Amino acid sequence: MQRGIKKPFTEVIRANIGDAQAMGQQPITFLRQVMALCTYPNLLDSPSFPEDAKKRARRILQACGGNSLGSYSASQGVNCIREDVAAYITRRDGGVPADPDNIYLTTGASDGISTILKILVSGGGKSRTGVMIPIPQYPLYSAVISELDAIQVNYYLDEENCWALNVNELRRAVQEA
Repeated sequence: MQRGIKKPFTEVIRANIGDAQAMGQQPITFLRQVMALCTYPNLLDSPSFPEDAKKRARRILQACGGNSLGSYSASQGVNCIREDVAAYITRRDGGVPADPDNIYLTTGASDGISTILKILVSGGGKSRTGVMIPIPQYPLYSAVISELDAIQVNYYLDEENCWALNVNELRRAVQEA
Protein backbone atom coordinates (compact mmCIF):
# COMPACT_ATOMS: atom_id res chain seq x y z
CA MET A 1 0.00 0.00 0.00
CA GLN A 2 2.87 2.37 0.77
CA ARG A 3 4.28 1.75 -2.70
CA GLY A 4 0.97 2.62 -4.34
CA ILE A 5 0.17 -0.99 -5.25
CA LYS A 6 -3.60 -1.55 -5.26
CA LYS A 7 -4.77 -4.06 -2.63
CA PRO A 8 -8.24 -5.50 -1.91
CA PHE A 9 -8.19 -3.76 1.49
CA THR A 10 -7.69 -0.21 2.72
CA GLU A 11 -5.73 -0.71 5.92
CA VAL A 12 -3.45 -3.16 7.70
CA ILE A 13 -4.06 -3.93 11.34
CA ARG A 14 -1.44 -5.29 13.71
CA ALA A 15 -2.97 -8.50 15.00
CA ASN A 16 0.09 -10.63 15.49
CA ILE A 17 1.16 -9.83 19.04
CA GLY A 18 -1.98 -10.33 21.08
CA ASP A 19 -1.88 -6.83 22.56
CA ALA A 20 -5.59 -6.05 22.59
CA GLN A 21 -5.18 -2.65 24.21
CA ALA A 22 -2.66 -1.59 21.56
CA MET A 23 -5.39 -2.49 19.07
CA GLY A 24 -7.83 -0.13 20.80
CA GLN A 25 -9.67 -2.43 23.23
CA GLN A 26 -10.46 -0.63 26.46
CA PRO A 27 -9.05 -2.20 29.65
CA ILE A 28 -11.52 -4.23 31.67
CA THR A 29 -12.19 -2.08 34.74
CA PHE A 30 -13.30 -4.92 37.06
CA LEU A 31 -10.01 -6.80 36.65
CA ARG A 32 -7.99 -3.66 37.32
CA GLN A 33 -10.07 -2.91 40.41
CA VAL A 34 -9.57 -6.41 41.82
CA MET A 35 -5.83 -6.26 41.13
CA ALA A 36 -5.56 -2.85 42.80
CA LEU A 37 -7.40 -4.15 45.86
CA CYS A 38 -5.29 -7.31 46.06
CA THR A 39 -2.07 -5.36 45.60
CA TYR A 40 -2.97 -2.73 48.21
CA PRO A 41 -5.52 -4.30 50.61
CA ASN A 42 -5.92 -1.04 52.57
CA LEU A 43 -8.19 0.01 49.69
CA LEU A 44 -10.73 -2.67 50.70
CA ASP A 45 -12.31 -0.09 53.01
CA SER A 46 -12.50 2.58 50.31
CA PRO A 47 -15.93 3.61 49.02
CA SER A 48 -14.28 4.19 45.62
CA PHE A 49 -14.49 0.48 44.76
CA PRO A 50 -17.64 -1.55 44.05
CA GLU A 51 -18.61 -4.32 46.47
CA ASP A 52 -18.28 -7.10 43.88
CA ALA A 53 -14.62 -6.17 43.27
CA LYS A 54 -13.98 -6.05 47.03
CA LYS A 55 -15.63 -9.45 47.51
CA ARG A 56 -13.51 -11.01 44.76
CA ALA A 57 -10.31 -9.44 46.13
CA ARG A 58 -11.04 -10.71 49.66
CA ARG A 59 -11.61 -14.23 48.32
CA ILE A 60 -8.33 -14.19 46.40
CA LEU A 61 -6.36 -12.77 49.33
CA GLN A 62 -7.82 -15.38 51.71
CA ALA A 63 -6.59 -18.09 49.34
CA CYS A 64 -3.05 -16.67 49.43
CA GLY A 65 -0.63 -17.59 52.20
CA GLY A 66 -0.40 -14.70 54.65
CA ASN A 67 -3.37 -13.07 52.88
CA SER A 68 -0.89 -11.46 50.49
CA LEU A 69 -0.19 -11.64 46.77
CA GLY A 70 3.47 -11.53 47.73
CA SER A 71 3.37 -15.02 49.23
CA TYR A 72 4.21 -18.16 47.30
CA SER A 73 1.30 -20.05 45.79
CA ALA A 74 0.96 -23.61 44.60
CA SER A 75 2.87 -24.25 41.37
CA GLN A 76 -0.46 -24.61 39.55
CA GLY A 77 -1.61 -21.19 40.73
CA VAL A 78 -3.97 -19.90 43.41
CA ASN A 79 -6.60 -22.59 44.04
CA CYS A 80 -9.69 -20.34 44.14
CA ILE A 81 -8.74 -18.85 40.77
CA ARG A 82 -8.31 -22.34 39.29
CA GLU A 83 -11.74 -23.24 40.71
CA ASP A 84 -13.25 -20.18 39.02
CA VAL A 85 -11.58 -21.11 35.72
CA ALA A 86 -12.91 -24.68 36.02
CA ALA A 87 -16.44 -23.41 36.72
CA TYR A 88 -16.24 -21.11 33.68
CA ILE A 89 -15.03 -23.94 31.42
CA THR A 90 -17.82 -26.22 32.71
CA ARG A 91 -20.45 -23.56 31.90
CA ARG A 92 -18.87 -22.78 28.54
CA ASP A 93 -18.75 -26.44 27.54
CA GLY A 94 -22.40 -27.18 28.36
CA GLY A 95 -21.87 -28.88 31.71
CA VAL A 96 -18.88 -31.07 30.86
CA PRO A 97 -16.95 -30.91 34.14
CA ALA A 98 -13.52 -29.30 34.31
CA ASP A 99 -11.24 -30.28 37.18
CA PRO A 100 -9.31 -27.44 38.88
CA ASP A 101 -6.50 -29.93 39.56
CA ASN A 102 -5.96 -30.16 35.80
CA ILE A 103 -5.68 -26.39 35.38
CA TYR A 104 -2.31 -24.63 35.49
CA LEU A 105 -2.20 -20.86 35.53
CA THR A 106 0.68 -19.12 33.75
CA THR A 107 1.74 -15.53 33.30
CA GLY A 108 0.60 -15.64 29.67
CA ALA A 109 0.51 -17.75 26.52
CA SER A 110 4.23 -17.44 25.85
CA ASP A 111 5.19 -18.58 29.35
CA GLY A 112 2.69 -21.45 29.19
CA ILE A 113 3.90 -22.69 25.80
CA SER A 114 7.54 -22.45 26.85
CA THR A 115 6.91 -24.32 30.10
CA ILE A 116 4.98 -27.15 28.41
CA LEU A 117 7.62 -27.59 25.71
CA LYS A 118 10.38 -27.69 28.35
CA ILE A 119 8.47 -30.49 30.09
CA LEU A 120 7.98 -32.48 26.87
CA VAL A 121 11.37 -32.08 25.17
CA SER A 122 14.24 -34.40 26.09
CA GLY A 123 17.15 -36.23 24.56
CA GLY A 124 19.98 -35.17 22.36
CA GLY A 125 21.67 -36.24 19.16
CA LYS A 126 19.63 -38.82 17.26
CA SER A 127 17.16 -39.15 20.13
CA ARG A 128 16.11 -35.49 20.09
CA THR A 129 12.41 -34.84 20.54
CA GLY A 130 10.33 -33.94 17.50
CA VAL A 131 7.59 -31.38 18.07
CA MET A 132 4.76 -31.11 15.55
CA ILE A 133 3.62 -27.56 14.88
CA PRO A 134 1.00 -26.22 12.48
CA ILE A 135 1.94 -24.02 9.55
CA PRO A 136 1.05 -21.18 9.66
CA GLN A 137 2.35 -21.12 13.21
CA TYR A 138 2.82 -18.87 16.21
CA PRO A 139 6.53 -17.89 15.94
CA LEU A 140 7.13 -18.66 19.60
CA TYR A 141 6.78 -22.38 18.84
CA SER A 142 9.74 -22.50 16.47
CA ALA A 143 11.82 -20.20 18.69
CA VAL A 144 11.37 -22.38 21.80
CA ILE A 145 11.83 -25.60 19.83
CA SER A 146 15.13 -24.25 18.50
CA GLU A 147 16.20 -23.03 21.94
CA LEU A 148 15.56 -26.50 23.37
CA ASP A 149 17.46 -28.16 20.48
CA ALA A 150 14.39 -30.18 19.52
CA ILE A 151 13.30 -30.99 15.97
CA GLN A 152 10.52 -28.94 14.41
CA VAL A 153 8.08 -31.15 12.50
CA ASN A 154 5.83 -28.97 10.34
CA TYR A 155 2.35 -29.93 9.25
CA TYR A 156 0.22 -27.70 7.07
CA LEU A 157 -3.29 -26.55 7.88
CA ASP A 158 -5.86 -26.72 5.08
CA GLU A 159 -6.47 -23.10 4.06
CA GLU A 160 -9.27 -23.98 1.62
CA ASN A 161 -11.12 -25.72 4.47
CA CYS A 162 -11.01 -22.82 6.98
CA TRP A 163 -7.51 -23.78 8.15
CA ALA A 164 -8.74 -27.21 9.27
CA LEU A 165 -6.51 -29.98 10.53
CA ASN A 166 -6.10 -32.89 8.11
CA VAL A 167 -5.15 -36.27 9.60
CA ASN A 168 -3.46 -37.35 6.36
CA GLU A 169 -1.25 -34.25 6.57
CA LEU A 170 -0.26 -35.24 10.11
CA ARG A 171 0.67 -38.71 8.87
CA ARG A 172 2.73 -37.21 6.06
CA ALA A 173 4.62 -34.98 8.48
CA VAL A 174 5.39 -37.86 10.85
CA GLN A 175 6.55 -40.15 8.02
CA GLU A 176 8.85 -37.47 6.58
CA ALA A 177 10.33 -36.68 9.99
